[in-house]
Amino acid sequence: MDRFPHRAAARSLPERSPAVRASLADPGDVPEVKPSLPRRRVLLATSATLAVAAAGVIIPVWLRGSGSRTAGAGPGRSAPHASGGASYSPVGRLLSPPIAQDDPVWSVAAGAVRGELLALVGRADGTVQVWNPVTGRPVSRPLGGHDKPVFSIALSAPMAVSGSVDGTLRVWDLTAGPPTSTRLGHGEPSGGINGVALATVRGRTAAVSASDDRTVRVWDPAAPKLGGRVLGGRLDSEVKSIATGTVKGTAIAVSGSADGTVRLWDLEGGRAPRILGAHETTVGTVAIGAVRDRTLAVSGSEDGVVRIWDLTAAEPAGRTLGDRVRVAVKTIAIGGVNGRTVAVAGSDDGMIRLWDLATGSPYGDGLTGPDTGAEAIAIGQVPGRAVVVSGHWDGTIWTWSL
Repeated sequence: MDRFPHRAAARSLPERSPAVRASLADPGDVPEVKPSLPRRRVLLATSATLAVAAAGVIIPVWLRGSGSRTAGAGPGRSAPHASGGASYSPVGRLLSPPIAQDDPVWSVAAGAVRGELLALVGRADGTVQVWNPVTGRPVSRPLGGHDKPVFSIALSAPMAVSGSVDGTLRVWDLTAGPPTSTRLGHGEPSGGINGVALATVRGRTAAVSASDDRTVRVWDPAAPKLGGRVLGGRLDSEVKSIATGTVKGTAIAVSGSADGTVRLWDLEGGRAPRILGAHETTVGTVAIGAVRDRTLAVSGSEDGVVRIWDLTAAEPAGRTLGDRVRVAVKTIAIGGVNGRTVAVAGSDDGMIRLWDLATGSPYGDGLTGPDTGAEAIAIGQVPGRAVVVSGHWDGTIWTWSL
């Protein structure tokens, strides 16, 4: 699984200290897993817009923008000022330290379940865990089910779907205590799952997967014994990212591949995918959102470029957002922030950048706090505030109130 050759030499990750263990809920019940890390992957997919309103939530002081309980900016970085019409505290709050050595957080999803904002994280040890980013406390212990790293999670209350390097998808019932999971399909696909997103297709919830076996598949979470239906046949290269949305009422998906190709899929008509364009190399993350009457996709690549695609245009063209960075763009999420549709992107330089998608301009000067790059980002909502949650290579989880 040669995903990011330039990261073949594993980084040295911090060992879990007694102080870290003491800071976790029920630390004695958290398994000490020391997995063999895969060679660096190229995806953390996000599903369309994960910003779901959570009603009746008591908002602590730190979420009201005071910054009084936030961690400091990372070494060598100062907290930037707000610009571009944005007004928010850029400094993040540590939600969780690493729970084991060599256990990156590869995937994050956020949404409201029974009026409570929850964040699901998937780790390198194959576990999924549920957190409340408002209270800062775990809702569950790490939950087993996958045998290898969980590269993607999509959430649509009251369920979530996770995808893993072990080639399996699992459906999670978030109303159970603790959440339980069921495997989707039997034996397919033949390659690791790089991304999963949820969509409504003809009135039913469907899961759409991106896989190393060069397929995009559609699954029925309500019929877990059924296999996934392959869309458009096998492609020329591995599919590394997937996101879902709608264009003029039609359910669609956008995928990114290892050869840099960005494709648009019709989830209802079953037509062959349309090539929108390409990056120079692997497209490891895509996200979809809406600005007024336009459906927009945003893609990020190993080439250090973030592109925006207007899916409602007759000929969508990938316009570059911001300056090219010198490292891979690893994760992108789209959500509502202060009445604007904003894209949040994490890259290997440790920066988390924001753009106002209506204008294409930076939204403030980014988010600070973590020492390592974000591998996964999600956006959720509490009354009057957007909450960003990120997972990192060093195993930490961070959150911001915007």
